[in-house]
Amino acid sequence: MKRIWIAIAFLASILLVATSSPTRLIRLTIVNRSGLDLEIELTGSLEECDEDYHYFLHVQEGDRLRPTEKIFTILPDKYTMSVYYVELWDPVYGAKCSSSSQTIDASRNIRVVVSKCTYTPPNAGEPSMVKFGGSSRRRGR
Repeated sequence: MKRIWIAIAFLASILLVATSSPTRLIRLTIVNRSGLDLEIELTGSLEECDEDYHYFLHVQEGDRLRPTEKIFTILPDKYTMSVYYVELWDPVYGAKCSSSSQTIDASRNIRVVVSKCTYTPPNAGEPSMVKFGGSSRRRGR
């Protein structure tokens, strides 16, 4: 009799696990070609949540010839992405890279390429790619 109850409990637990909806996750790939360390903030708000939620991501320095690529697993959502270029030299004489924000639709696997802070990408790239750069200093031309 005891074995029958154990078997019923085991089958019920399998049924409950099988019917529960798994959390869908996506892959966010960040490619750093900026020449500086990056701090990235993703701000999203799911319909189920009453508040915004944040991801704070760090990507080490990489340049155009040797880019750093880092993969993160996140929830699918529309995010406001802010990129902060980490400069470790004297702020008086060093170059100033301002942070900027962009909205990204992360409903599927997505790849973000971050360029130098003084370079604006000429085109958007392929559909699963987002190019992110600072403001160009060559706007007057």
